[in-house]
Amino acid sequence: MQLSIRDLTFAYPGGEPVFEHLNLNLDTGWRLGVIGRNGRGKTTLLRLMMGCMPFEGAIDLPLEAAYFPYEVPDASLPALDVLRKAAPRAQEWRILREWQLLGIGEEALDRPFGTLSRGEQTKALLSALFAREDAYPLIDEPTNHLDAHGRELVARYLRRKDGFLLVSHDRTFLNGCVDHVLALNRSDAWVMQGDYDAWQERFDRQNAWEEARNEDLRRDIARLEESARRAARWSDRCEKGKFHVSPSETAAVDRGYIGARSAAMMKRSTSTLRRRERAVEEKRGLLHNVERVGELKLTVLRHPKETLVRVEDGAGTVCEGLRFDIRRGDRVALTGPNGAGKSSVLKALCGVGEALEGRVSLAAGLVVSYVPQEAEDLCGGMRDFIRQNGLDETLFKAILRNMDMSREHFERDLSEWSQGQKKKLLLARSLCTPAHLYVWDEPLNYIDVLSRRQVEELCGMRPRCWWSSMTRAFWKRL
Repeated sequence: MQLSIRDLTFAYPGGEPVFEHLNLNLDTGWRLGVIGRNGRGKTTLLRLMMGCMPFEGAIDLPLEAAYFPYEVPDASLPALDVLRKAAPRAQEWRILREWQLLGIGEEALDRPFGTLSRGEQTKALLSALFAREDAYPLIDEPTNHLDAHGRELVARYLRRKDGFLLVSHDRTFLNGCVDHVLALNRSDAWVMQGDYDAWQERFDRQNAWEEARNEDLRRDIARLEESARRAARWSDRCEKGKFHVSPSETAAVDRGYIGARSAAMMKRSTSTLRRRERAVEEKRGLLHNVERVGELKLTVLRHPKETLVRVEDGAGTVCEGLRFDIRRGDRVALTGPNGAGKSSVLKALCGVGEALEGRVSLAAGLVVSYVPQEAEDLCGGMRDFIRQNGLDETLFKAILRNMDMSREHFERDLSEWSQGQKKKLLLARSLCTPAHLYVWDEPLNYIDVLSRRQVEELCGMRPRCWWSSMTRAFWKRL
């Protein structure tokens, strides 16, 4: 069956168009991954397909659209009751089958939904989504709360399904489960067969061609401008020669010949200018989809003490016997499965949580820059945010621009920003803050693939960056 989008135009009140005359023809049998930078309209497209907002144009979907994550109205209900409400027309045996395929223990069915870990909740809601046979799944960022094993399991699960639309910024996850890609670019959108790596290869080729063509046109324009100026000077000189002859010259002046030569020079200058204008116009048509990934930098303070953090006999609701040091110059990844207590440890290091017991010793005068995992509560204007956090406005905005945040967003209330844009805001705040220790909890959640590369390169090059990852090996060492 075909999903048809015709002449779709949509803009949020007071904002620039998110989509303008968008036309797409998609097959509902594809395992379709949607790729694009934060703010390009990925979640907006899903919401429009759900009929949540008015728009111009038409979206013809032969099946009912079903959105993930399903908003749970009462998390105190048993998990099975929540899933029944999420998939009201699905037979219960189908829900249980999908539940088992996603590797959730049967005992969790009777537990209150709110007591499940975030990863278990994600898998539970996916089981309800695919238990339905009457709907087209629209899946928005399912991996943000999954550990490494959970991501692999869900990718294998989705690879066995036929027909869904998936928004994700996780390159490995996309490679593991999609067979088509919808790319929402700067100036257009296109669909191709393949996974993320296939899209990246095509995109890199297109960028390289546009950059090379742009450089050629730049040189052509400079040459044509110089040629036009030279021809104009010659034309002016010839024109003046008809009426300004040196008194010492006795030879007769053929004013007709000089006028014809002047006209020819002017015609040549005009032709050169037209060629230049055509080259400029072609140049304007390039680089519309080129994505540049700038470098991010940390301002690391040097602490006189060698050991910055020491945890002895750390204990919490889910972890026991933690002993570790963080020394000056260390670059550490805190890893573990969902519910292992990673965020609790990080909050204890920053003095913002009490879930970790034991002795946590911080070096005297230690300055810590913290990025929390969640950013839903951000609201208000950017200027208020800058003032409340004591940030350098110029540097802060420059970092956001480097992470592909448009100036238009600087005037919008933070509550209107997407989750990925809010995460970038918190990262930019941290990057603006000189510190001895940077503590980042899931810094890659919600942010787009190119900004992920920026953060990955930063953490790969710089020391003193403690951030939560998804590999179990280091957690076992702790």
